[in-house]
Amino acid sequence: MTVPLTNLRAFDAVARLLSFTKASAELHLSQSAVSQQIAQFEERLGFKLFRRLTRRLELTENGRKLYETIRSCIRDIDDTIATLQDVDAEVSVTISVGSSFAVNWLIPRLADFGIDCPGIDLRIKPSDSLIDLPSDPSIDIAVRFAQDPGQGFVTKSLEEEQVFVVCSPSLLGGRTSLENMQDLSAYPLLHSEVSDNETGAAGNWENWLAAIGQKNALDTRLGPRVPRSDLLVQAAIHGQGMALVWTTMVRGELSDGRLIKVFNGHYEMSSRYYVTCTEDAFAKPMVRSVIEWMTGKAIRQGP
Repeated sequence: MTVPLTNLRAFDAVARLLSFTKASAELHLSQSAVSQQIAQFEERLGFKLFRRLTRRLELTENGRKLYETIRSCIRDIDDTIATLQDVDAEVSVTISVGSSFAVNWLIPRLADFGIDCPGIDLRIKPSDSLIDLPSDPSIDIAVRFAQDPGQGFVTKSLEEEQVFVVCSPSLLGGRTSLENMQDLSAYPLLHSEVSDNETGAAGNWENWLAAIGQKNALDTRLGPRVPRSDLLVQAAIHGQGMALVWTTMVRGELSDGRLIKVFNGHYEMSSRYYVTCTEDAFAKPMVRSVIEWMTGKAIRQGP
């Protein structure tokens, strides 16, 4: 049986994204055209590929087996093309990271990356919003800060983080720490708009207070607001108020004394950075090399 390539392309997109809408956008076709391609494919095969449920789409058992075979073939084609290409050609990996992680963790290690991973052009795409990896093929890898990395992707743990309050030593006027929430309430609270707008964000004052059993202990409505976490750190350094941060954001600033922990390590909760990608991306050797390099750097702690 000869299967038109258009049927295979439509099936691959819908099976990978589990959405006719997303598949039609990726293929630059109308949703009805994609649905027609799937219907033609199912008619040729003589069995159903998808179960169309009320609010979602899922593969049938036959559909899942066929998709695994098709994806395997696509990977083989990609690997063969990569092998046949000029060895001197530029090979790039695009990584989506939050601005703070880029500034405080990734960029200081780029010199090592050039030595450890020669021939790979690492392209950094700063973004403080969540990226839908399956629907954005321009992104190979994403780094996220969370307590739960989620399911459905290849995920590797980087560094375990502690969330805590910092400020400039000058703000405390000679004191080295604070004793309690009443002391903290005397100072402005700095806010990152990214954390304030993200549900469950570790850098959100209300979430932090709830996690440490001090809900409503502070008026979190007040205080200066900045759009990004790296600007939050700068505001704290310049004595503008108290900032809620985590280790990777301020490791250098704590080491050189520009910032201090307000509670000497108390009132902390665990989260960590995760590097994640789709299974298709992880099948690429250069993507695996970048992820292995990042996890190795995390284990060694680095600068």
